[in-house]
Amino acid sequence: MAFTRSFMIRVLAAALGLLSVYAALQAQSTDTLFDDTGALQEIRFMMNTRDWQALKDNFELDTYYPADLSWRGLTVRNIGVRSRGNTTRNPFKPGLRVDFNRYLSKQEFLGLKAMALDNMYSDVSLVRETIAMKLFVKLGFVAPRESHARVYVNNEYIGAYVIIESLDRPFISRMWGAPEANVESGGYLYEYNWVRPYGFETLGNGLEAYAELFTPKTRETDSTAGLYSPIKELIRAINESPDDRFVQEVEKYIDLHQFIRYLAVENFLADEDGLVGQWGLHNFYLYRFRDGRPWQLIPWDKDKTFSPPNHPIDYQINTDVLFVRAMTFPELRQIYFDALLSSAALAEEPGADDARGWLEREIDREIGRVQPALVEDSNYPFSMDDFDVEADFLRQFARTRTPFVRCQVARATRASDVRQTCSAPGSRPRR
Repeated sequence: MAFTRSFMIRVLAAALGLLSVYAALQAQSTDTLFDDTGALQEIRFMMNTRDWQALKDNFELDTYYPADLSWRGLTVRNIGVRSRGNTTRNPFKPGLRVDFNRYLSKQEFLGLKAMALDNMYSDVSLVRETIAMKLFVKLGFVAPRESHARVYVNNEYIGAYVIIESLDRPFISRMWGAPEANVESGGYLYEYNWVRPYGFETLGNGLEAYAELFTPKTRETDSTAGLYSPIKELIRAINESPDDRFVQEVEKYIDLHQFIRYLAVENFLADEDGLVGQWGLHNFYLYRFRDGRPWQLIPWDKDKTFSPPNHPIDYQINTDVLFVRAMTFPELRQIYFDALLSSAALAEEPGADDARGWLEREIDREIGRVQPALVEDSNYPFSMDDFDVEADFLRQFARTRTPFVRCQVARATRASDVRQTCSAPGSRPRR
């Protein structure tokens, strides 16, 4: 069959067009979704108006509703959307969980099976969570990626949110490789479920109490014994190991060095709702490796960080059995203080053309990015005057937290006159 020259030109043009579309799709990735260096991301949902109203009317329920999601010219259809959050649930600006494979079992979006859109209803600034996670990552910890976004439903702007990477198998695969994320033979991911104040005390010989606290997010169909016996044994080692074998026994399960450093970062960030917060253990995931490596903690839900800059470095530590016992060992105690100082050093690290520390620069940068989106956010539960006061408080935290922490470490390690008084502002802004 003979083809005319014009026909061949049209075919070639079409092929080049398809290639350009394919290249555009390939250029979009989760790295782009979580890129926070330019304009805020824009997430758009189209869904039945009655479903959207039902979601808001029943915001306390976890009922999913079908929707389509669009982002940067890409659309994924027939996804599941539901209300999410604990104390931040509300009918005006609902936090959202987005489940891409809720109705189509193998559907993904940019390699994600799910993500969260956090309304940050308890954070006036909208930047505590994102900055805290950046600091964890900069200090070598595994943590979910996050970025700010403007969110629309049926072309109506519903407000500024934070996109949060879901902690699930795709996250595990990204962090530790596909074998760890295998459905049948991979590692075990648990979300800590706050039920009551708890600090690693023994909960008896049964497994039910441990199952109540640690919710499996992978390997969910494994036996109760397979899921929870190792956790019970960890708790037993923490509480019952003799002093001369404590480190050896506990490190059969959890990475003690990582635990100590993790807690130091939380305390540098003045986290009121973490491992030793006001309500006991809270807001973390626990990952148990398939290959026997010591388990690790993963930070989650850090919107209660940046409490007053005079937050003590030993805040509530007597409520956590693991930390209390670990701190009796000079090596582990030194790891804790070193991690506090590493956090301080990162926070005050100057820029190439800006003498201010990294933390203050990052606060300024993120405050500047989210402010326009909040001005237009009619569902933002605070005033812009509140926002300005909170922004100033965070800048003050960045300037005063580091010297306060250094002073407290010096006192605790007797590196200075123990009569030295460590001072920093001691209250949150009033609204």
